[in-house]
Amino acid sequence: MWKTTTMLRPRWHHLAAASCLVAATTAQAATIKFGDFSDTSLLTLNGSAATTTTADGTVLRLTPASGGQSGSAFSSATINASNFSTFFSFRITDPGGTIFDCNSEPGADGIVFVAQAVSSSIGGSGLGIGYSGISPSVGVELDTWCNASNNDPSSNHLGIDLNGVVNHGPGSPFTANVSPNFDDGNIWYTWIDYDGATMEVRANQTGNRPLLPTLTRDLDLSSLLGQDTAYVGFTSGTGLDWGNHDILTWEYRDRFDPIPAPPAALLLLTGLLGLWRRR
Repeated sequence: MWKTTTMLRPRWHHLAAASCLVAATTAQAATIKFGDFSDTSLLTLNGSAATTTTADGTVLRLTPASGGQSGSAFSSATINASNFSTFFSFRITDPGGTIFDCNSEPGADGIVFVAQAVSSSIGGSGLGIGYSGISPSVGVELDTWCNASNNDPSSNHLGIDLNGVVNHGPGSPFTANVSPNFDDGNIWYTWIDYDGATMEVRANQTGNRPLLPTLTRDLDLSSLLGQDTAYVGFTSGTGLDWGNHDILTWEYRDRFDPIPAPPAALLLLTGLLGLWRRR
């Protein structure tokens, strides 16, 4: 388990996430850190979102592998989003359904990391990966289904969307195709960094932060949201196709502070701390 605390943001002065490690904080910063999701008391879970135990431990399952599901999980209070860095790991399993539209295999719809100024208890439809219609907001989608009507570039792509609009428009700007598939059953790692002017997204299966981003987009998030703070979290949805969409770990820093440490190092540190405590 991991735990983070801060004494500086009144609405987050007990950031107890699932763990036993206390992260260092400064007079200007706060960190949310989940090594697992055995404690979700500071999150608001909506729709199909729930915790479940898998081989990965206690995970946040946004949607189960069944059709017509929509789930989201957001911080119960707002936190600074005028600039930030976040890292999370996820696993999508048991993809199924029928093959249609511009797809060659079943499974849908993916996961979206969202910063929004509406409410902690909000979500959208399966077609929009649980993100459709959430406005004002920014959403980083890890999309596993090709919707031709949304100008999706492929059945496995990243996208940076605004105000709950999942239609990328002609030419599919602000998207990037990714290989292999997000729903291949392996663990994926994602880094999102926003310096107040440009959002960068990185994703891979190694856990080592890439030097170059996979996708970027210039935006003024404070102006978009109408404020410097946001509810931050995740959405997912399924339709005629589905999959288990699990968030395994998550760290959010409320300042631009890219997170370099690979999960392997964090797991090793957790083991050493556990050994030290037993002694």
